[in-house]
Amino acid sequence: MPFGLVLCLVTACGVGSGDDEGRKAGGPKPDGGDTKTAAPTAKSYDPPLKFENPASHAIAGGFNEGNWAVRLDGTTVYAASDDEVKAVGALDGKDLWSVKSQGRASEDDDYGTGDVARPTLVQLDGRPTVLAAFAVTVPGSGTTPERPVIELTAVAADSGKRLWTATIDRPEGHENGDPVLVGSDGTTAVVRLGAESEAATLGIALATRRTAWTAKGFYAGFVDGGTVVGRGGADSVLGGGAGVEGLRIADGKRAWTYMDRLNRTDLSPVGAGLFTAEVNAPFVRDLDIAALLDVSTGKPPTGVDAKALGDLSDLSCEHDDRATIVCEAEKDWDRRVFALDARSFKELWAIDEGDKTRLTPKVGTVWHGAVYASTDNGPVILDARTGKDKATDPGLTPFQVNGYAGLHAGGAASGISSHRAVG
Repeated sequence: MPFGLVLCLVTACGVGSGDDEGRKAGGPKPDGGDTKTAAPTAKSYDPPLKFENPASHAIAGGFNEGNWAVRLDGTTVYAASDDEVKAVGALDGKDLWSVKSQGRASEDDDYGTGDVARPTLVQLDGRPTVLAAFAVTVPGSGTTPERPVIELTAVAADSGKRLWTATIDRPEGHENGDPVLVGSDGTTAVVRLGAESEAATLGIALATRRTAWTAKGFYAGFVDGGTVVGRGGADSVLGGGAGVEGLRIADGKRAWTYMDRLNRTDLSPVGAGLFTAEVNAPFVRDLDIAALLDVSTGKPPTGVDAKALGDLSDLSCEHDDRATIVCEAEKDWDRRVFALDARSFKELWAIDEGDKTRLTPKVGTVWHGAVYASTDNGPVILDARTGKDKATDPGLTPFQVNGYAGLHAGGAASGISSHRAVG
């Protein structure tokens, strides 16, 4: 599963036909521009090389609490489940606010174990805002039956004040199941309904709070800038009917197709306008294909040498918000970690499982020149530009990090915890 970005507990989140949104912290930046609130007073490290541990603060999840996805922003962690969005202090674990649906919540058929996307942050009227989508039911009256709808809610990121709530009709055939708010560019919110075999995606204009477009058979994975990346042909009942597609967020029209007639697609955002695609293409000579692609074109970015990278599988990559892309993959049955320059895409370094002089690290996330990873010896931080060990006792391996804290995944039983950066 790709490293970092979103943590889902109990079951995996989905962007592709395998897992997906176990997505990376280096995925698309907070949607719709800079959403930072007032500058925190806590000390920041750039990048942090040491975290408090075992001292920690519970954020979300845990035994019998279902799936949660989180986003670390400054000293605040925003967390979302299928029926709640909340803010928690990253440095003290203090609950700052919590919002649930205003309408009557629809029956939870999956008991909180369905897909969850990390909270969507946008700028609305110059104010940092969290968007949330809930499944609610409009009560019936007289001979009028009750009606399942989507409740789209905008919440002030700093206070938790509900700014507005809109009721969105569900498309025919998608009356059940939790809506997944995939992302937004600040003008349109993208909501996914249904599983891959029967998906539909809605584009909801934030200015009018109405559905601007509907893409039936499209399983949206993520939003980056003005493009919605996902799996087309998701309503195909036969194998080989899917394709990797990008839709324009403004109108839902197809912008590009990477490949079609596919059996399997796994798509993950990298950051910096890139994403990885792993596909099973039964009508292509190489059945399993992994590629690094440009979100705006669906093609490999200029400078990527596919031959130099070789035949890879299980590819996941993350941009460090500076100048480096760090990837994990399998090549010739051996696990491989390597780094690319984000401009030239030239390989900077690599550690292969076949190399007996170094242990191959398992990457948690990357940020500002640091690779947060682990080996059999425990947590380790590598220099993103050289691959050399930068810190051998960081305290833990976070899956999201900034200058103030790192988030750690303890599994379904213990949930997500925050650890203050101390060095």
